Amino acid sequence: MNKEPETYEELIRKKRCIELTKYYQITKDTLNKIYEFLCNNEKGIVIGNKDSLTLKVNYNTKIEPIIINAICYNSAIDGLKLSNDSFQITPHYTPSSSSSSGGSSSNNNNNNNNNNNNNR
Repeated sequence: MNKEPETYEELIRKKRCIELTKYYQITKDTLNKIYEFLCNNEKGIVIGNKDSLTLKVNYNTKIEPIIINAICYNSAIDGLKLSNDSFQITPHYTPSSSSSSGGSSSNNNNNNNNNNNNNR
């Protein structure tokens, strides 16, 4: 990534790789490796989770994925997907602890059954 981008695609690819550093603790060498991987693989994707980045070529099972240890230091995300075409963040999901609708539905069904039995 030391050379200046010459095309719009190179500029966007560089911007996306730099954006990656907002979420993952990676070295400059690793960042260059990711950039070169995307340059050399039109269908290349980078999949991030909490403790690694996986570089793979979509739909090509002959090329082994490359796994890079990288810590995600942004707790607001669970991962990301970076390609030459997109940059998608997977936000952190915190399940809700309230489940009032399931209990009331069950109680209503029981009440209806009891009322039907009493009317016979």
